[in-house]
Amino acid sequence: MANAKMMKLILICLLGSGFFVQAQEVNKEFTKLVLNEQFDQPDKNWNSTFNADNLFIAQNGYFELYRQNKQSGYYVFPNKSESYKGFLLESKVLFASHDNKAQSAGVIVMANESGGGLLIEINQKKAFRIVRVYKDKQIPINAQSGDGWQKSAAVSKTENTISIKTYDKIYDLYINQTFVKSFTDIELSKGKIGIYVGPNSKVRFDHLSIWEESIKDPSPIDTTKSIDAEQQAYTKVIIKLKEQLQLRERNIEDLKYKLRQCEAQGNAAGVDANQQGQVAQLQSKITALQNENDTMRMDLVQLENNLEDLQQFKQMIEQGSDGDIVIPLTKLVSQNKQLADSMQRLNKALDVENKTLYIEVKELVKTMDRNGLEIEQLKKANAQHLSTIDSLQKALQQLKASLPAKTDQSIAPELSEEEKLQQMIEKEREERRKRKEEEDKKKSEGNGQ
Repeated sequence: MANAKMMKLILICLLGSGFFVQAQEVNKEFTKLVLNEQFDQPDKNWNSTFNADNLFIAQNGYFELYRQNKQSGYYVFPNKSESYKGFLLESKVLFASHDNKAQSAGVIVMANESGGGLLIEINQKKAFRIVRVYKDKQIPINAQSGDGWQKSAAVSKTENTISIKTYDKIYDLYINQTFVKSFTDIELSKGKIGIYVGPNSKVRFDHLSIWEESIKDPSPIDTTKSIDAEQQAYTKVIIKLKEQLQLRERNIEDLKYKLRQCEAQGNAAGVDANQQGQVAQLQSKITALQNENDTMRMDLVQLENNLEDLQQFKQMIEQGSDGDIVIPLTKLVSQNKQLADSMQRLNKALDVENKTLYIEVKELVKTMDRNGLEIEQLKKANAQHLSTIDSLQKALQQLKASLPAKTDQSIAPELSEEEKLQQMIEKEREERRKRKEEEDKKKSEGNGQ
């Protein structure tokens, strides 16, 4: 009996754990998931928009927003908008490649029918601001003057997770799990939640989740139902982990394909030692990424084993076992916490690795493209040179063919080298003969005297 009570107490602690243990002003715990929007069902909860100002579409697990209007931003709300009072909100937004280096996006909370609300906005200049929105104006409330933008090391240029915890008109703001500011607003206490894209901005929202405070039930805990809920939670985590693993494997295959293209272009163009080193480095990083995926698979197996242990634990309860069931449950909770910490660290490392690898592959592709362009230019120049040489050769042949027709037939043909040499020999002989005759003549005249 004592073991059963202890088991109930542990289950309460397990199921009632919060997401932010380092609360700043809001000390409430929000554990009841009331909205889990993953943007995986296009056009069901969010409307696609195609016009001169906006291009919005939900696809591939993202809600992609392209605001082409350069003067103002735009708010988007789900088709079924609920009003929330005290809650924990979390949303991940990614900035896409764009000429505008000051893109912005965020979330609006406590939105009402009169056009009011609170906007939490971030931009690619690593800054954030909190804006009180009215029907006809916007007033920053996190700064005494100016446009309200504040630099923060917590803000990233590429992707950011915005978290807002609010209760009784007090708000705690976290960016990428880092607390950045607490603020209050006495006018707004309840309202709708939506997302925001800034002027001339192109962004993607990955998810939008909302938790509320769980109402504690004073009646005895139904242990079986609690374990069923825990089983469902494990199952969801396993499914999500498998999806992430599949996505990363697809990313690896895509990087391998791009790398093969780079290698093929390099072989055709004759890459230098530096480019070969870059290719080798990319291959090494892909191997490291595959090893990390193997680690993720091992963690997945551990989660599945934990789920199996939980199912066995449920059977023990249903069968009324008198064994010590608190120890295996405590061990299970400890293993789950360690695994979750390990998974979080691994995910962050993989994200950084993926970004670095993507940038390096992109730079290598650019280098290969430049080399390919230079080779094409050299080929064209070489072809022009060959054509010029061919034209000159044809002109020379035509000139040679025309020379016999233009030559005067009365003029003796030019002697060959051998004939010239023979003439010189004959001339030399003739001169010697004449000299000898003269010498003989002089001798005979001398003898006569």
